[in-house]
Amino acid sequence: QLRKLPGSDQFNKNYDRMISLLAILTHVCPPTGLLEESLLRNIREKHGAQLGRIDSGEDGYEDLFLFACPKFISPSLEVDAYRMQIRQFGKEIATQHSSRKLRSYMKLYTSIAVSKLAAFNDMGEEEFLPFLLSYKHKMRQLEEDGSFKSALDIHYHLNNGSVHVDEAEKQRRFENYFMAQITQNADMMKEVEGISTVV
Repeated sequence: QLRKLPGSDQFNKNYDRMISLLAILTHVCPPTGLLEESLLRNIREKHGAQLGRIDSGEDGYEDLFLFACPKFISPSLEVDAYRMQIRQFGKEIATQHSSRKLRSYMKLYTSIAVSKLAAFNDMGEEEFLPFLLSYKHKMRQLEEDGSFKSALDIHYHLNNGSVHVDEAEKQRRFENYFMAQITQNADMMKEVEGISTVV
């Protein structure tokens, strides 16, 4: 019988929380080959149905966040700190539904009129332009080397009333998986070669 390692319950709880937060992050801003296939598979297995409901327009981010968010933000503040954290998260995520919709339309086109894209997003052109620019700005992130880079898997720019879209270079999705399998296979071959076959 296997013994349970001390602290394994806490590790499993933290792992489930991490998977829940990664589910939110990968759904809001899909990764471009940054996560291992095993992690993505875990996210799909544990939270695929919930993310599918979110795609169909239902609420669901808040449940994932409630499960995963830290409940120990600041002991010196009132109990409202936890609720405030959830409210703030809810406000931020509310804007993400329209951002996901915008991204899905832009992936369909290489060039589209701003007015047409605004109509797809149920906005007027004057209201849509600031939204389009703020989306690009919001998806910029600071890299380790100190430079800013877009977290989007598409690049777009405005020119003469049109949005021109170019898909970012994608790292092959299965490259990391196969490289890990090749390394694992090489290690097994070394072990097999070390086994004595003399009878």
